[in-house]
Amino acid sequence: MRSPYVTLRESPEGTGRRAGDGGRTHPTVSLLLRPWAYEDVGTLVRHHRDPQLRAWLATHLDTAEQARTWVDAQNEGWAAGHRAAFAVTEDTATGPSPALGHISLTGAGAAPVRVGYWTAPEARGRGVATRALTLVTRWAAHGDGPFAGRALELVHAVGNEGSCRTALTCGYALTDTLRAAPPVRPRAQHLHTAAGPRLARAAQRAAQEA
Repeated sequence: MRSPYVTLRESPEGTGRRAGDGGRTHPTVSLLLRPWAYEDVGTLVRHHRDPQLRAWLATHLDTAEQARTWVDAQNEGWAAGHRAAFAVTEDTATGPSPALGHISLTGAGAAPVRVGYWTAPEARGRGVATRALTLVTRWAAHGDGPFAGRALELVHAVGNEGSCRTALTCGYALTDTLRAAPPVRPRAQHLHTAAGPRLARAAQRAAQEA
């Protein structure tokens, strides 16, 4: 039986030296996106202590038990074929780094596929989110993937400027503002929509130029 899990590796042309905060540049290595595992539980709890991350996420993983339950949910989504959740790591010479972020695709039936992502403090300002979004967008557009041929969209809370910049850079146009509707949507959100079948190529170019 074919495994439902997928690992994505960034091609060499997706790397280089990228501008960071204050005009500094950072050398980069290829990204490796892999399914989450129990070995990531400690890293997840540590990342979820970050105030900036907690400000925007609806789910907070405060304990190892909560993190394991979350990992189980990601694996169940993989097995069901309606969710692909990746730990974003760097593929270093000594092996993959600890997880620097998360990115996922979720969608059942003919509904649009929702993309979501976050990055850890040490990964911000280095283009990690942009490159990860480019990578999963290209994979989603592939003819053999479970999300091929389906519309891609993402939402983020209004005021989350980092997520907004990442979406726009990767070709996800801002198409609507969704009003707050507690408890399902506790705050207003921006809706971004992929720009059609040419998105994969446009997102790749945008990430290389960012």
